[in-house]
Amino acid sequence: MKSKILFASLLLLLLTTTLSFATTNRQSISMILPTSIIKEAIAKSLPLDVPIHSKTLLGSIAIDEIKNLQFKENKLSAHITLTGHKLNIVTAIAGHNLRMKIGSLTMGFQCDATTRFDRASQTLFIKPVITNLQSTDESKTSIASTIALLFNDQEFPLQIKKLQPIVTDTGKKILNISMNITGINLRPDSLLLSISPIIKTTPKK
Repeated sequence: MKSKILFASLLLLLLTTTLSFATTNRQSISMILPTSIIKEAIAKSLPLDVPIHSKTLLGSIAIDEIKNLQFKENKLSAHITLTGHKLNIVTAIAGHNLRMKIGSLTMGFQCDATTRFDRASQTLFIKPVITNLQSTDESKTSIASTIALLFNDQEFPLQIKKLQPIVTDTGKKILNISMNITGINLRPDSLLLSISPIIKTTPKK
């Protein structure tokens, strides 16, 4: 799902919204983002375009609605509605590609996903499992299943951009605090972002 856009929106909120800060030790800081803030960010981000990484399905897909979003320990669940436009199924027969025009399609499903964060590569991995698939057009149910297979039980890497550093002029020196993400964890009713600040100073010219 174009979760890169969604997650970028969430990280932007971390910088622009009053959050709950807690120093856990000298080297790390915890930032807690309630699900109420995340739901608001999602509502304002929709619709979200979804990239199609398939040679057999052409067209465009967008997430129109995300409902009943819930967090557990490094898991999330929600009901998602997708809409596809100008969809075509490509089939290879005797060395020739044949296109079957599908047109538009709206489908809904339950999504339960696990998450893990790789600190070294600064990547969040999301692995959704799709159930209770429904299509608004019964004649296109098989097409909806094909689309679902593009996401079901597949791990999607989301590269996380670095947080902007805090730069302060102290008079004689420039104080630069870089914010490196060391952990992203889902918890019941919140997202926990762990940050390791690196402080550097440079003399003013």
